[in-house]
Amino acid sequence: MRAQRSALVLASALLVAGPAQQAQATAFEKAKFVFHLGAAYYAFNTWVWRPYREYRFQTGAPGQRANIVKAGVALAFAAYQVNTAIGMTRNTQDPFLRRIGSLLPGFNKSLTAVGNDLKRGRFNEAGIQGLNRQVNTLLNTAERQGQPIRPVAVPIPGL
Repeated sequence: MRAQRSALVLASALLVAGPAQQAQATAFEKAKFVFHLGAAYYAFNTWVWRPYREYRFQTGAPGQRANIVKAGVALAFAAYQVNTAIGMTRNTQDPFLRRIGSLLPGFNKSLTAVGNDLKRGRFNEAGIQGLNRQVNTLLNTAERQGQPIRPVAVPIPGL
């Protein structure tokens, strides 16, 4: 009788703990996902968008070539972070991850294309402006879904 009772208590505990562990895994997935996108946003905002707004990529700007190449490296890092986030959305059932994840493949292609131009020293103004529009769409969508994406300062090798 006592063994049956212990088995029943254990089975009940597992039934209750199972969904709780799944909910925690989803919260952890979201936090990890938002971290990767925050790191990508930081790289874009710090090394691409801000220097672009300060005219550091224009002909004759001090350190123009170095700024362009740094921006390219930063976009390569951002593309890696976005690619990692895309991988997290492939088999998820979470509506937030699915919704934001649907925006990421096109964004990742844009990051890679503009980043490759910049790494080669070619300034692509229209590409940078397009990336900024995509970033704003991504940030606004995440905000509406209740998961704001904030910049996450991470060291980028070489910058």
